[in-house]
Amino acid sequence: MCPSTGNFWLSNQDLSLAYQQYGSPMRNMSVAGEELSVAGEKFSNGIGVQAKSKIKLRLTRKSTRFTCKIGVNDPVQTIVPSDRINIPLTDGTMLFYKTDEQTGKKQFTGVGTGNSVLSSGSVVFRILADGKEIYNSGIMNSGDKVKTVDLDLRMKSFLELIVDDAGDGISGDHADWIEPQITFIQIKPLLINPDQKEETEVMPKEKQKELQSKIHALPSIELPVPKTKKDWLLEDAIFKTCVYQTHEGKDIVLSNGLISRIFRICPNLATIDFINHMTGENMLRAVSAEGQVKIDGKTYMLGGLEGQKEFGYTQYEWVDSMYIIPSSFRITDFSISELKPHINWANKRWSLVKEWNPSGKVLTFFLEGPKYMKGVKVKLHYALYDGMPSICKWMEVENHTGLPVTLDAFMLEQLAMAEPESPVKWSEPEPFMKPNIHVESDWGFHGFIEREADRTEYWNIDPRYTSQCNYSMVTPCLLEVKLSMGPDEVMPDGAAFQSFRTWIMPFDSYDRDRKGLFLKHLYKKIAPWVTENPIFFHCTSSKPEIVKKAIDQCVETGYEMVIISFGSGLNMEDESPNNIATYKELNDYAQSKGIELGCYSLLSSRWISDEVDVINPQTGKRGGMIFGSSPCLSSEWGHEYFRKIRSFMEKTGMTIFENDGSYPGNVCASTTHAHHTGLKDSQWKQRRQIADLYKWMCEEGIYMNIPDYGYLLNGANKTSIGYREVNWSLPREQQLMLGRQVIYDGLWERLPGMCWTFVPLTQYHGGGKAATLEPLSEHIPDYKAHMIQNYGAGVQACYRGHRLYDTEETKEAVIEVINWYKKYRNILNSELIHLRRPDGRDWDGFMHINPQEKEKALALVFNPTNEDITRTITLPLYYTGLLTKAKIREKENKAITYKLNTDCTVDIKVTIQAKSYTWFVVEK
Repeated sequence: MCPSTGNFWLSNQDLSLAYQQYGSPMRNMSVAGEELSVAGEKFSNGIGVQAKSKIKLRLTRKSTRFTCKIGVNDPVQTIVPSDRINIPLTDGTMLFYKTDEQTGKKQFTGVGTGNSVLSSGSVVFRILADGKEIYNSGIMNSGDKVKTVDLDLRMKSFLELIVDDAGDGISGDHADWIEPQITFIQIKPLLINPDQKEETEVMPKEKQKELQSKIHALPSIELPVPKTKKDWLLEDAIFKTCVYQTHEGKDIVLSNGLISRIFRICPNLATIDFINHMTGENMLRAVSAEGQVKIDGKTYMLGGLEGQKEFGYTQYEWVDSMYIIPSSFRITDFSISELKPHINWANKRWSLVKEWNPSGKVLTFFLEGPKYMKGVKVKLHYALYDGMPSICKWMEVENHTGLPVTLDAFMLEQLAMAEPESPVKWSEPEPFMKPNIHVESDWGFHGFIEREADRTEYWNIDPRYTSQCNYSMVTPCLLEVKLSMGPDEVMPDGAAFQSFRTWIMPFDSYDRDRKGLFLKHLYKKIAPWVTENPIFFHCTSSKPEIVKKAIDQCVETGYEMVIISFGSGLNMEDESPNNIATYKELNDYAQSKGIELGCYSLLSSRWISDEVDVINPQTGKRGGMIFGSSPCLSSEWGHEYFRKIRSFMEKTGMTIFENDGSYPGNVCASTTHAHHTGLKDSQWKQRRQIADLYKWMCEEGIYMNIPDYGYLLNGANKTSIGYREVNWSLPREQQLMLGRQVIYDGLWERLPGMCWTFVPLTQYHGGGKAATLEPLSEHIPDYKAHMIQNYGAGVQACYRGHRLYDTEETKEAVIEVINWYKKYRNILNSELIHLRRPDGRDWDGFMHINPQEKEKALALVFNPTNEDITRTITLPLYYTGLLTKAKIREKENKAITYKLNTDCTVDIKVTIQAKSYTWFVVEK
């Protein structure tokens, strides 16, 4: 799909990219935050700037005209009240700010003399195209009427909009670009960094000497590092993380033999390479900054270097001549520490990961802001794991300026990745192929899988890369990791802010199962709580006698948990003594039987009131949001909700929490809610609120079912595998086939313990007798078939009803499956690889593998047809660690030794009865 054709309004763009010596450009208001007004004429669209300033755009050959009006904004006041913030400058003038009493945010109001006087403004507007001046306004004074600009841009590549002072200083020089727009065809112009160089900047010699001394103390490594010949999926222990020096002490290398990230330190911090040793490829084509922070409306690069002569590739010797990005944060120091868990997982119940001791190194760089941001300090943390090709990054921002600052936005990562293809066509391909890496953050929402829930990964255009093959230069090859909005965090003096974390993992193959295994190992390493996989029952009633009966049946069948389900009548928000006493008594009863008890609470998909619900920024009213309307978690009601939930869990002692309608990412335009100031900070603060609750529960050993993948890295244990609820009204045979398809499709990138599926025992969404398992004794084969395919995949189901069995025969069927599952629990919860997708026409199946277990693999195969079938099935055993031979037995029969094929596969002949299944255990 081609980009749109039309008018490009500059006032709608990200103005933080513009250069301005003091203050920040303002959208649709003057630079002082007042209305746009020139010689008494009012305007609603424009950009307010303070001389000196520059806005730079990359044009296309299809950009045709630039039009706008220009003038000096009318002064609202010339005297800045003494109770406002004055910051003295070295030349005797002062920066003036006013403070919003409600939000605590600063607003730049001008530059003046020490007696708080603003001069009458006088400026010169200049416009350059490809470095040549094509317009000069001459001196424009405060009170002059607007001038109209209309310029031909055909065959121009770059446009610069400059405001200079008129030679009498910059006090009161509040200039306005009014209704600025570019007419274009097909490809939009793009705001870019204006490359404004105030002066040539170098690292102080003493600081350079200090840093180089620390670097030279590190062990040395020669580049290029040889391509690894070992497979970390089978032998991860040999890949240890270390921090090295290379290139005669110029660079620091963070490496574990699988991947390496290489940093240049002098004259400033910059990643100059990212190497995938599994494939031998250098994954970066160019040097970028380490991220960005936008503070008080102005964007600052975190480290980074400029002066690269080509952006399609990099040579190490080029880096020697690169220089500091003006107004960027500078490196002051670095440290090396051991990697530690970021959540103190309680680990109180069965899990595939028995002990969590992640190891590796954390390389931390310390940076400080330029000039007037010198009191703002940033820590950039890079954690590389032993035995896994994944690096984690997060940042901390500290304010030591003596004044409040607002962290408007931040970019955690910016990497100029080598593109995997070079499409030449003029228009934009749909879609572009992305580099073969995985990027995932612990900040997401509203999705059952990572691709849906991700909200921080952006593949953007790199405007520096003008030698790319794509004629339109729109190849998305600049990876940026950031929030879509905010955090808009007001930081008082002495305050600190911590970002989300992001993990980057390169792959060595495009094979879907192998890529999936990379991710599954990642989750075991960074979120081991997702491998907890207790056997639970969903009780549809909160009546004590029914709950106690469910607990007793769990004891008798080997189940481990009872969750009092939705529609049961339980209300966690009821703080009355009777309500608390009722559920504490039930929990005490469950604990006395060795059963965990928990409950359900609905959050976001509910309406509370006009005062509480999130406010739609387009309408100014509630409604029209995700789920229609939802409560704002940063309202007083929201904070009370979380207090009540936590209190209920503490007072009753329950250890399971099922939070339906978890925060889905709603923004809120309210300015009256108690715990956020407005739209821009609403998403960050709401999600932080719910993520903190889940982290607390994880550390307390409370098990959590959360129907949103976006919270698994925050401590939640399980989310839905994904299913259509009305499908449970279909006939039982269809339910089984569709359920198995969901399992097969849902476990490419996820571990079994990360997912739940659903099996309603009572009628659900209709369907009548043909769809319903109750009475259970009349449908034992179907009931058992559900359990076999679910437990066989390692996926727990919400068996939802008021009982697990109704007769002794039913009870024995449940016990048989649970005993089988517990016998093979470790291997059935291990990574799943795919054999054949269910299609109803022939056999289907999957296989678990784990080279660390006694059972190296367990394959489960099904026959959905009405006739017995005999097939030769190929089992891929490479990931079991078995290379030449394997012992394989069908069910509990005697094992047969097989010689493996050269590709580590084995062919076995199997007969599967009609409408049935069988399974095979692989051992060494």
